[in-house]
Amino acid sequence: MSDSFHEEKQTLEQKLRQIHSYGEVLEEMPRYRGDDFNEQVLEDSRERQRQIIKKATQEPYFGRLDFKEYSQTEPIPLYIGKAGVHEEKTGEVLVVDWRAPVSSLFYAFSGSEEDVYYVAPEGMIDGTIELKRNIMIREQELQRVVDSYKQGESTSSGGDEFLLYKLGEQKDNRLQDIVSTIQGEQNEIIRHPQNKAVIIQGVAGSGKTTVALHRLAYLLYEYREQMQAENMIIFAPNAMFLDYISQVLPELGVGHIQQTTFNEWALEKLNDPAIQLANQTNKLQNRFELDQPSVDHATQYKGSVEFQTDVEQELRHLEDSSFPTEDFEAWEGAVISNETLVTWRTIDFQDSPFRVKHERIKARMKRWIEIEVKQLFLDKKEQEELRKHAMANLRKFLARIKKRTAFQLYNHILKSKKMPLQDNLVEPEDLAPLLHIHHKWIGLEKDQRFDHVVIDEAQDFSPYQIAVLQEQTRGQSFTILGDLSQGIHSVQGIDQWSSFEHLFGERKTAYFEMNKSYRSTYEIIECANHILKQFPQRRVLAEPVFRSGEPVSIHHVAQQNMVQEVQNWITSMREKGFQTIAVIGRTHDHCSGLYEDLIGVNKELTFIQAEDDTYKGGTSILPVYLSKGLEFDAVLLLQVDEQSYQHIPEHVKLLYVGATRALHRLDMFYSKQITPLLKDYSVSQ
Repeated sequence: MSDSFHEEKQTLEQKLRQIHSYGEVLEEMPRYRGDDFNEQVLEDSRERQRQIIKKATQEPYFGRLDFKEYSQTEPIPLYIGKAGVHEEKTGEVLVVDWRAPVSSLFYAFSGSEEDVYYVAPEGMIDGTIELKRNIMIREQELQRVVDSYKQGESTSSGGDEFLLYKLGEQKDNRLQDIVSTIQGEQNEIIRHPQNKAVIIQGVAGSGKTTVALHRLAYLLYEYREQMQAENMIIFAPNAMFLDYISQVLPELGVGHIQQTTFNEWALEKLNDPAIQLANQTNKLQNRFELDQPSVDHATQYKGSVEFQTDVEQELRHLEDSSFPTEDFEAWEGAVISNETLVTWRTIDFQDSPFRVKHERIKARMKRWIEIEVKQLFLDKKEQEELRKHAMANLRKFLARIKKRTAFQLYNHILKSKKMPLQDNLVEPEDLAPLLHIHHKWIGLEKDQRFDHVVIDEAQDFSPYQIAVLQEQTRGQSFTILGDLSQGIHSVQGIDQWSSFEHLFGERKTAYFEMNKSYRSTYEIIECANHILKQFPQRRVLAEPVFRSGEPVSIHHVAQQNMVQEVQNWITSMREKGFQTIAVIGRTHDHCSGLYEDLIGVNKELTFIQAEDDTYKGGTSILPVYLSKGLEFDAVLLLQVDEQSYQHIPEHVKLLYVGATRALHRLDMFYSKQITPLLKDYSVSQ
């Protein structure tokens, strides 16, 4: 046992005793149930500490940083954990929260800097670091101590060693937090100020989703007076992906953040029974059949800024035609000219939605009638009769204003462009314009605005979707992440991030690239990069973190032997101890047939389909287009032949997505001629 391990073991025992003691004090405190606001705030704080301590008793911290301020004579050992723990009465800090300003040094310090600093509320604090140490604790037991820097010693590779150790761990059916291994470039993104739209282009396996989730936790900590979890939202590609990432935020002590898909959120906001979304499962399956996908110009147009502009223009025409075009006569000689009404609508209330304009014009006309009646030299009874007569005329006048729903307006716009909905069913690309119309016609409540929006797999979002979300988000506070090389839904997405940057403006956008891939072994990344090089446009290749593994294996398997060979592969991977295993086919129908052939001898086998909302781990069969965003210990890619993966952009992306799902082991089978995307690579193996 090394001296450092023995030292940390003693420290852990001491801190656990302190944390346990503090927890007992908190538990013994009576819960406040009264109405005093100040006491309620204090009780909320104590309850948060109780929950933090429950977690901290198992894994209190993961790192140690010995930092010496220039104003101090001795360094202070800071222990950094997922949540801060301090003794309430004495103020003694037992564990520093990973999001605290000083903790940024733990992630940003590489060992080569002589002077370091961090920015605290009281100003800049500078000094030197004497020790940076990674510590692994599981269920109160110290398991590993690795020094990544120690003053006076040659540069240590301990940080890389610890990272590789963590990356080598096998995965379960949930995405894990990376709070103990956040890298410098990831830390910069996580801690970026909230007043800009952060756009992240990240290669497969770069950890961009995890970084975005950690950024949410950081923003809630750093801007706790300005942001609330209830006013944040995460948009993910599908329900299964939401289930896959569901564990990260609770592990970081963050709850109550909305997590949904754009389609589900939009339908809930529109809340119109007349709006029925067309069944997407068959459409999704058909889109990824073996024939080359056709360009869908209508879908692309509906997602464009051009269509947004056209909708705005059409809405102005529809508004003009919805209001009466003649004067209003309350009684003989008492007239509000149409010119005046138009001025109220287009100038006085120009920024208001149609429904609000209607209500405001109605209220102003009522006030005008009341004033005009009172100016007449009539007795009260005559004034009241005249007022009733005028109000009746007003009701008739306003009844002529056409009231239409967003769906009715959208249908009208599409018909005018000779693009009617088929069977009156909307497609996903129709939801952004419908929401836009809803906001312009019905309005948006202030309490419905978001403090921050996270969009994952954003390359599959359209500019129109982003523009609609901008309307509903304070300060354009966004985290937008994706990988253009994985844009398999490009018919409705984007090819360049500039499409989004233009919406926010250069000064309101911060662009980052995450090119290091932490997910897969060196061999798997090299294979994936080879596939990506076949792409006709320049794409960013992944930089592997050197974690070597087994070579990528590509085998010809006769079709009549395919089922048995797949079964043999599954058995082999299980014997090697892999926990998450995936057989990835090219199409839904192929996977369905293979599942039926294998389920008899693999009772725990799972067939992942588009409508599924949970990922159960274990051994799965799924089509390649549903694998995006997931990761598995071992992957077998089927049908890597020239018919299934042709030399076209859509197929390059699909094969790249499939190959980059594997963490430790990647194998491929083909039964005819190998795909041209792998021909040169297979020759070199």
